[in-house]
Amino acid sequence: MPDELYPNNAENSVDGGSPMPPPDAPENKPPRQPNPVVTLLRAALTRAGRAIAEFFSHGAGATALADIRAAFAHLLSNPHLGKIALGIVVALYLLSSVYIVNPGEEAVVRRFGQVTQRRVGEGLHYRLPYPFERVDVVNVSQIRREGIGLRPPEHQVSLHPTEEPQILTGDENIISVKVIVQYRIKDPADYLLRVDYDANTLIRNTVRDVIVTLGGRSVVDDLLTTGRPDLQRAILASAQKTLDNYQSGLQLVSVNLQEVYPPKEVADAFRNVSSAREEKEATINDAVGYANSVLPKARGDAQRINQEALGYVAQVTNRAKGDVQRFGDIFAEYRQNAANRSQDLTRYRYFVETMEQVLGKAKKYVVDPRTQNIRIVQ
Repeated sequence: MPDELYPNNAENSVDGGSPMPPPDAPENKPPRQPNPVVTLLRAALTRAGRAIAEFFSHGAGATALADIRAAFAHLLSNPHLGKIALGIVVALYLLSSVYIVNPGEEAVVRRFGQVTQRRVGEGLHYRLPYPFERVDVVNVSQIRREGIGLRPPEHQVSLHPTEEPQILTGDENIISVKVIVQYRIKDPADYLLRVDYDANTLIRNTVRDVIVTLGGRSVVDDLLTTGRPDLQRAILASAQKTLDNYQSGLQLVSVNLQEVYPPKEVADAFRNVSSAREEKEATINDAVGYANSVLPKARGDAQRINQEALGYVAQVTNRAKGDVQRFGDIFAEYRQNAANRSQDLTRYRYFVETMEQVLGKAKKYVVDPRTQNIRIVQ
């Protein structure tokens, strides 16, 4: 490939190393054919020179030249005119060395091709005039954008055909992706001296290779659903590492997988799988919602039943303790009466109290023991 397409090849690198070679440069250059445009231009200049020579040969040119000398005779007669003109030329030559770096820009100064200042900040600066030093101003704050697999906007011509990167996933599925990459220039010296072709091409090729490599380690379900953010971060880190190894001076700001979709031939099958997955998620969500509505009520009922049981236990326990205490008192009295030989009185009292509890709410009939026939009419 001709050197004029890669002007940076002629410059010395920052660290003394060789710059990146242009891709697919042929070893033997064919002989250069004469350019027809240059040939026509030379012929036109030759005809113009002949016309000027004929103009002066007929005397008209001499008359015009005499008129010009007469008009500027007062200036030509000044003995300091040459010095003034020389001073103006020198001043303009020196002023051409002044340059301005705007905010968000950085400049790289080279002296005979060798970098002398890698990063010149904003402000007014001076360099040695041409051809001793050369300055290149680069915008380092601008965020540039490159789309991979995206069609160019309407009425915009792209030199690169639209190619949608296809990934062979780890589970042997093929998916296509559309990616938007944002980047900036972080080192203007490396960018100017080590990148021999379009930065967009370098970004596009690097990111595409990384996508194919990392996509082969993933499964299609992750790429189509929840695994996309992880893949974006992995692509950003791996592609940035590759660009740093190239010493390209470029920094990736973000990598966004705009679209991840299967080929048209299997799109219906993927949609069915996605629909089934959505139904599964919906069923799980419904079950979780039902559980969240039922479990609190069940927990409340269980706690209420537990409290009622504890209350019943306390009630029965206290009643039993009271009965035990009462029986103990009766038993103590019985033993005391037994000691006094009054067991019949105690036994009769206990019998009366028991009958009172048993027959307290029952109907009672008093019958004369002398009556032979008993008739009860309700």
